Amino acid sequence: MVNPFQSVFFFSLGTPVGDIGLLAAVSSIVTAFSYVLGGAIADAYGRKKIIDVFSVVAATSSFLYIFVFSWPLLFLPITVGALSGIYSPAFNATINDSIEPDLRPVGFASFTLLTTLPSIFSPYFGGLLIGKFGDVLGLKVGFFISGSLGLLGTVWRAKKLEETHQVKEKKLDLLDSFKGTFEAYKSASKTARRLLLYTLLASVATGLSTVYISLYVINSLKLSATSYGILIGLSSLVTVLLIMPAAGLVKRLGLKKAAVLSALFSPLSMLAFVSAAGMTDLVAWSVTGGISGALVSPSIQSLQGNLTNKEIRGRWMGMFALIPLLVAVPFQILSGLLYAVSPIYTFGLSIPFYVAAVYVLAKIEY
Repeated sequence: MVNPFQSVFFFSLGTPVGDIGLLAAVSSIVTAFSYVLGGAIADAYGRKKIIDVFSVVAATSSFLYIFVFSWPLLFLPITVGALSGIYSPAFNATINDSIEPDLRPVGFASFTLLTTLPSIFSPYFGGLLIGKFGDVLGLKVGFFISGSLGLLGTVWRAKKLEETHQVKEKKLDLLDSFKGTFEAYKSASKTARRLLLYTLLASVATGLSTVYISLYVINSLKLSATSYGILIGLSSLVTVLLIMPAAGLVKRLGLKKAAVLSALFSPLSMLAFVSAAGMTDLVAWSVTGGISGALVSPSIQSLQGNLTNKEIRGRWMGMFALIPLLVAVPFQILSGLLYAVSPIYTFGLSIPFYVAAVYVLAKIEY
């Protein structure tokens, strides 16, 4: 509901346009180290408790945006929200723990289907709130609704979720948590490391291309917030419609070929975006993004799970987030500098990184 309009919200609070990228970089830095700590905790203490506690923190961070009246205060909810990422490696590890390797494409496809359904309608609703109440008040209402729904969902999940990783001897040292993550990297296979390189390059590309999308579409291309919400909803609809057929395609093609196909749609989508002049052109960007979204979950996430063993899976999921996020930080800052000069520059620069990511993925031996 509100995430697609985040850069619009920041800009409307008076954030200098170049500093929006800096805010995104701060979020990435905090999130990266949260993932490392979260991965170590997930392996040392189990998955469930950390998921339950920090899911509440994630939902609560939405309410903090309501009390932001000047842009420097944005650092508080951004930091709290990023810290809540501690539960993400545990959550990803839980999903992988719960699904047999052969069933992971279908399992991840089913999960993506359920979690993407609300995204068909919620961005349009966010656009309506902006249209009725304005950028700041409308999105603050959206943050309140999102936080409330998030808390309800967290409580329900806490009642249903079961522990998937029982630990006999629970031991964790903060320094060891970071050492353990890099040890997980050392023990990983060459194929797993190459997949990490792909994730790194893709993260650089998204760091350059995603921060300013809503601001560019609404302020530069002059589309309404509801029109932008429709585009995001259309992308989610395409993902939902194709996700289960995509899981079947993954089984027929194999994980590697399906992953390469998925990655290929990212540069195609961005090419459509930079050449767009209005709503009609942006439909192509929305649809190609939706196709990529349908293929990513059953292919890339299944590869991540298949290439790691259960004992280090939490730390490896943390590693998959740590290095790409840290590498993306300077590029997020760069995106702000480029956007201030000419908005189209930052989107165009992302395309070579998307292409390089496809090349690396194609070279994986699996």
